Amino acid sequence: MSEVLGFVIVFGLIVASVGSVYAFGVGELRDVRDFERVNNAERAFEVFADNVADVSRRGAPSRGTELKLADSTLGYGEATVNVTVDTTPATEGDVNNSTGDVSLSPVVMALQDAGEVRYASGAVLRTDGGGPPRMVHEPDFVFGEDGAVVQLVRSVPRGTTRVGGERIARIRTVESGRSTLLTRSETNATLRIDVNSSYAPAWGDYLTSEGFACDPYTDASTTVSCDLEDVSRVTVVRVTLRTTFE
Repeated sequence: MSEVLGFVIVFGLIVASVGSVYAFGVGELRDVRDFERVNNAERAFEVFADNVADVSRRGAPSRGTELKLADSTLGYGEATVNVTVDTTPATEGDVNNSTGDVSLSPVVMALQDAGEVRYASGAVLRTDGGGPPRMVHEPDFVFGEDGAVVQLVRSVPRGTTRVGGERIARIRTVESGRSTLLTRSETNATLRIDVNSSYAPAWGDYLTSEGFACDPYTDASTTVSCDLEDVSRVTVVRVTLRTTFE
């Protein structure tokens, strides 16, 4: 009887141990799998960003980028940028000092609970599950001694605005317009950039690394406002791209 009871106890402990290992092990494997899915999407979007730069900066007529949709969805998000130049003394009232809110229409890949990756005006940004947003590929902005050049890339959807499932999707990019929104040559001007986006904290981190002073923000902020002082010349260009999901 004692031997049977001992066997039952030992067997119960083994089953409990195996169950615990299975439960925790499956969770760990799922986390690793989800992280790798976001990594793969990030790499694909870096290729997409480079292809877009071929069109927006290097004069290519069009580019196509293939992305593997492994149980994910490709669509568009929302983000606006406003660039303002403040001068001392103040300029006359008829001089354009602001671009106004420029809509970017970021291209977004949503990977369910694993996270999200998006392209916005030259930048690639990501989230991992419930983690804070991060910028993993910087935009083609220039901030230097000779002044600042900000190229805002706006994606305009053509045709369907959402695709998903298990398939290879293709994004076709063609330039449809280009305009200079703001150009100023001043002494001791302050350049202000306001970003309204769910990825605003990542933009704030990037602008801080470029020497901007930003108003306080948190990982949950949806707006950031950042200033760069003593800028001698500012040029802001908007490039409009027609994007098609194939």
